Amino acid sequence: MLTKSYRYILLILLLAAACKKDGEQLTLQPGSFSGGALSASSSTIVLTKAAENDTALNFSWAAAGFGGATVTAYTLQLDVPSDTSGANAWGQAKSFNAGTRPAGYSFTGKDLNNLLSAMGLQGGTTNQVAARIKAEVPQYNGAASTVTPVYSNTLVLTITTFSSNLYVPGDYQGWDPGKAPTFPPIEGKAGMFEGYVNMPGSGGPYYFKFTNSPDWDHTNYGDGGNGSFSTDGNAAGLSVPTGGYYYLTADLNTNKWTATKVTWGIIGDATPGGWDNDTPLTYDAATQVWTVTAVMKKNGSFKFRANNAWAIDFGTDANGKLVYADNPFLGYTPGLNNLSVPEDGTYTIKLDLHLSGQYTYSLTKN
Repeated sequence: MLTKSYRYILLILLLAAACKKDGEQLTLQPGSFSGGALSASSSTIVLTKAAENDTALNFSWAAAGFGGATVTAYTLQLDVPSDTSGANAWGQAKSFNAGTRPAGYSFTGKDLNNLLSAMGLQGGTTNQVAARIKAEVPQYNGAASTVTPVYSNTLVLTITTFSSNLYVPGDYQGWDPGKAPTFPPIEGKAGMFEGYVNMPGSGGPYYFKFTNSPDWDHTNYGDGGNGSFSTDGNAAGLSVPTGGYYYLTADLNTNKWTATKVTWGIIGDATPGGWDNDTPLTYDAATQVWTVTAVMKKNGSFKFRANNAWAIDFGTDANGKLVYADNPFLGYTPGLNNLSVPEDGTYTIKLDLHLSGQYTYSLTKN
C-alpha cells in the first residue's frame, strides 16, 4: 500500500506528464509569393546567331511561403501574352521544371530562339513573351497535391529572334555545308522547313544532315531514331535507301524529319493523258529543272503532281505563283487555280524546285 506522501508524488508526476507538450505540429497555410518575386536579367533581349551559345536570359525568384518548412516545387512558365487571360489562361504555356529551391533558370540564345519558334513566333521578328513561376507542394507519394498552387508576378519581355536557315550537307555533295542546299523557314510556320535535294547515284544508302549554319560549328541534326533528330554532334547521319530526287521536311517543333523520293508529271484535260494518266517530266541534274515537251490544249487545265498521286501537287494562287494544293507536311490549300496554256500547240514545260519556297514553272510554245 502506498503511503499518502507517495500518492502525492505520483499525482504530481502524472500531472507533469499530462502537461507535457506534444511535438510541434506543422499546419500548411495558403501559399503566397512576395510582390515582385520573379525577376529577369533583362526585359529586352536581342538574340543573334553569333552569340547563340551564350546565356541570353536568366530568371530568379524569391521563395514562396506555405506556412512552414515545406518542400516546394517550382515551375517556370512562358507563354504569349494573348494566352494569359480568359477561361483557359496559360493553357498553351511552355513549362520548365525549376527544382525545389529558388535557384533560377537560364536559357542560351539557341535554346531560347528554338523555344520561341516552337511557340509559333517567326524567326527574325520582335515579340512579347510572358513569364511566371508556379509554386506547389508535392505529395511524398506522387499523388496530386491537395494544396492549391500559387503563382508569382508576371513579367512581359520583349525578345527579338534570329531567322535560322537549314542547310543539307551530305555525302552526295562532299559534306560541305557552305555549298549545300538551303531551306529557309516556311512563312507563317515557325520551325518548319521543306525543300528538294537530288542525291544522284545507283547505290545506297546515302547519308546527310541538317545544319543551322553553313558550317559544322553550330547545331547539326543527325539521326535520333524513328524519324526524329539528335543534336548530338556525334550522332549518325540521316539517310535515304537509294539515290534519287527527294522531298525533305524538317520540323524543329516536333523534332521530326521525312524524306520522300519523288518524280514529277503533269495531269489534266489540257495534257495528252487527260485526268487519268500523268505525262512524266524528266529531271536534268545540270539545270536542276524538270522538263517535258507535250502537245497541250487551250480548252482544259492541268496541275503538277508527284509520284502519280494526289499527295503532293501544285496549283497557282491569284498571282500565278505555284502553291502546294496537297502536301502531307503543310496540309491542304483551298481556293487555288489549275494551270493552262493560252492556245493549242506543242509546249516545253519546265518545273524548277531547286530553291526552297521559290518554286517556279514556265510554258514555252515551240
